[in-house]
Amino acid sequence: MLVCSGFTSPLYPHYNGLDSSMFLITAKGLLNGKIAYIDLFDHKGPVFFWMEALGYALGGRTGVWILQCIFAVADLYWIWKIAGLFRADPVPTAICFFSVFFYLFSHGNLTEEFSMPLILLGLYFELRFLLSERTKHPPAWALLYGVLFGAMAFIRVNNAVILCALILCIGVVLIRSGEWGSVLLNLLCGLIGLALVAVPVCLYFARRGALYDMLYATFLHNLVYAKTSTHDPIFSKKFFHFAVLYLPGILAFLVFAGRWRSTKHRVYLSLLTAVVLSYLMLLYSNVYEHYFMLGLPLFMVAAAVMLEDDGRRPSPEKPILFLKRRLFGSKGKLQKLSAALAACVCIYGLLSAYSACAPIYKTYLTNLAGDPYRQIHQSVEQIPEEERDSVVGFGVLADFYVHADIVPCYKYYTLQRWMTTEENDVYGQFLDYVQQERPLWLITKPDEEDSGIRALLQSSYSLVITDDYACYYRLNT
Repeated sequence: MLVCSGFTSPLYPHYNGLDSSMFLITAKGLLNGKIAYIDLFDHKGPVFFWMEALGYALGGRTGVWILQCIFAVADLYWIWKIAGLFRADPVPTAICFFSVFFYLFSHGNLTEEFSMPLILLGLYFELRFLLSERTKHPPAWALLYGVLFGAMAFIRVNNAVILCALILCIGVVLIRSGEWGSVLLNLLCGLIGLALVAVPVCLYFARRGALYDMLYATFLHNLVYAKTSTHDPIFSKKFFHFAVLYLPGILAFLVFAGRWRSTKHRVYLSLLTAVVLSYLMLLYSNVYEHYFMLGLPLFMVAAAVMLEDDGRRPSPEKPILFLKRRLFGSKGKLQKLSAALAACVCIYGLLSAYSACAPIYKTYLTNLAGDPYRQIHQSVEQIPEEERDSVVGFGVLADFYVHADIVPCYKYYTLQRWMTTEENDVYGQFLDYVQQERPLWLITKPDEEDSGIRALLQSSYSLVITDDYACYYRLNT
């Protein structure tokens, strides 16, 4: 985490990313009394921002990194528990998980990373039931699923895809067994669990007059955003790059399909269903690497199944010797799948190492991370302290505010044209805000050519400062 989580690690104090910067700004704003979605807008759920604010309270950007480390330890714990369900060695299982994790989490501090312990917790109890011979599902576990789904729904609802897929399979198992009483009781408990999260969240925002704003940002905006999703890049010149993202899912599908054919056990059919549903969702979404973290727990389970103690393993035996025996001492499909697992881990291990080099290169070998901070910080020093609560940018990236150590004075503070949808004219609202509220400082990109913002600048603002990253305009008085 110290080396790979570039956007929060104390090793790289000025290496920032767009999404992570938006989350850090929101966290800082919440701690300064701002209200999410009213004062600062982003289309992630409030539970995530509260987590981010908790980390920020621990020590700013580094505090968020500390929280990430705590969550990574939780990931390790639940990987160990899940590996135990399949009598697999937890060490190589965890290696398989984190070799992929550290590439897909894209330098860290994203919703999928913070959702991972919740996904793994729910997955553990779902697998416990499906691996057993029970025909009745414990209602207390359904209550837990409801709480977990509620938490992930108010982080980002599609993060719950694995949890929901296996809940569907458990429901089918109960219905096929004729356990209608258990179905109804579990459904009731699940709804109670969901309410335990949803009701306090909704009451909190209702009391602050922000309920609709929260619901729109968390759910409705994302539905509109999903309309723009496309898998066209998969068929572009980067086909092989994107194909690598599907390798863990393909391997998991082959492992679970093979086990289902040989054992006919319900757990493998359920896992197979979860793989199909998860990767179908990923196929019809924008191809960002971090989205594919949502299929990672299933790859980890497939690795645990591959590493399962088959009764022929000498005890004790080092994991590398076990893998060697599988690769060279096995025949047929088992050998091929073992080779595929080893290849996948090696490929992603190299990709993770390559990804980890970026913040090192930009922080220690060049000035690519430090230059923006130094120039922006030097420029912002010329803004009087008492005026820094009336600063907002148009079209500037969110990392500007992190470098400047400023909380913007308006909720739509970045990428106003990109955030505009058919239902929400963010661009128009921003122009109206500037014209009516007249913030003291308006920041733009050096090459800004938008006619609407140029007209406002020419009529009401004067250029005071220019650097390589931004132009600083002061309101005429």
